[in-house]
Amino acid sequence: MGMSESIKVVVSLFLVVLLALAATQTESRYINYHALHGDHSLICDKAHPNTCKKEEANPYTRGCETIDRCRGQSLGPKM
Repeated sequence: MGMSESIKVVVSLFLVVLLALAATQTESRYINYHALHGDHSLICDKAHPNTCKKEEANPYTRGCETIDRCRGQSLGPKM
């Protein structure tokens, strides 16, 4: 039993050291202006300009009009 516990302790310490080394080697990256031009396709190629066309994320809709009664409005006065 003593040998298996010492192996667990050694493996646990190794994992802690490994995670500590992985955490210290992370690089902080900055968002550059190229990343902010998100309205263009990722596969935009100057040789094929058709791939660079912008697409709407969500098409424009006017919403609900009063005459449509789609916002829970009653159909008329109660009798």
